[in-house]
Amino acid sequence: MGEATGLSPPSSNRILHPSPTGRTDAPPPDPLPERYADADPDELSARIAAAKETLGERLFVLGHHYQRDEVIAFADARGDSYKLSVLAQERPEAEYIVFCGVHFMAESADILTADHQQVMLPDLDAGCSMADMADIDQVEEAWESLEDVIDDRAPGARSPT
Repeated sequence: MGEATGLSPPSSNRILHPSPTGRTDAPPPDPLPERYADADPDELSARIAAAKETLGERLFVLGHHYQRDEVIAFADARGDSYKLSVLAQERPEAEYIVFCGVHFMAESADILTADHQQVMLPDLDAGCSMADMADIDQVEEAWESLEDVIDDRAPGARSPT
């Protein structure tokens, strides 16, 4: 693939592996190579199109509603985080799932997809201010409050802690 598209296969430092802390165990990404940082939009578009053509159904690009038009132009599906994660799960032929969104969205897709699928987040610094609002102590306190109100949990339900 590298010759035809100028791209290398996805590296493991772009793959999300959810951990109990909500963070990824992947190392920080390498800096964006100059050939991409210095490329003009038309060249980038051509590279992306070539990569998509080369990978075919092995690649599935998800674009969250909030993404810029330049990103959405290459998305195979557009929607909210839940819809996109379910769509990823429904595409077992897609080995590479690029989730153009934020951490929790890609982590959700990673949880729902099969072991042979690699979910990638192009920008590992992409975060969600709402997802970062509550710390673990606040979440545990909220669960305890809910458990005080709801006597019987659904069969098979488990506590988040």
